[in-house]
Amino acid sequence: MVFEGHYFYFLSWISWIVVTFFFPKNSQRFLLSILILSIIAGSSSFITIIGFQISISFVILFLTTFVCLVKVLKGQYLLQYFSICTISLAYVCFKLFEIYDPVWIIFNRIWMLSFILLYLALLLFKSREERYVYLLTGIMLGEILSNFVLDTVFQYSLIGAFEFLDVLAMSVAGLTLWISFETITVFLDSLIQKRVKEKQG
Repeated sequence: MVFEGHYFYFLSWISWIVVTFFFPKNSQRFLLSILILSIIAGSSSFITIIGFQISISFVILFLTTFVCLVKVLKGQYLLQYFSICTISLAYVCFKLFEIYDPVWIIFNRIWMLSFILLYLALLLFKSREERYVYLLTGIMLGEILSNFVLDTVFQYSLIGAFEFLDVLAMSVAGLTLWISFETITVFLDSLIQKRVKEKQG
C-alpha cells in the first residue's frame, strides 16, 4: 500500500545522502544538509496561522525561498512576477479541475502536476538559479492560493501537507535531472569539439 508522502521522503533522503557524502566540504553543504533534515523533520508537524493549519516544512521552505528570491531577482520584476504567477495558476487550476472533473486525471496526479510545473519552469526561465527559485516560489504561492479557495468553498485549510510536498519534491527532482542532462550534454559537446580540433591540428 502506497502512503502519502512516499515521493517526498524518498527523494528528500536521497538528496540528503547526495549532499552529505558527495558535495564538497564547505559551509554551503552543511547548511543544505541541515535544511533538508529540517524539512523532513517538520513535514508532520503543523502550526495554526490565521485559521490555517500550516506544516513546519512549508514555513521553512517559504522563508528559505524568500531569501533566495531576494538574491535572484534582477530587474524585469513585472515579467518575473507574471511568470511565477503562471506556475501558481497552473497549480491552482489543476487542483480545482481535479475536484470538479476528476475524470481527466488519467495518470498519477502527482506525476501529471509535476510534469506540467516542470515544463512551465523550463519554458519560462533560463538560468539554473531562476528555475529552482521561481519554481519553488510558484508552487508555494499556488498552494496558498488554492487553499484560500478550498477554505472558502469546502472549509479545507491544510497548507503544506504531504500531497503538496510530493509534488514539490517530484518537480525539483525532475528539474535536477534536466539540468544534469544539460550539463552532461554541454560537457560531451565540448569534449567532441576538442577532439575534432586536435585531429584537425
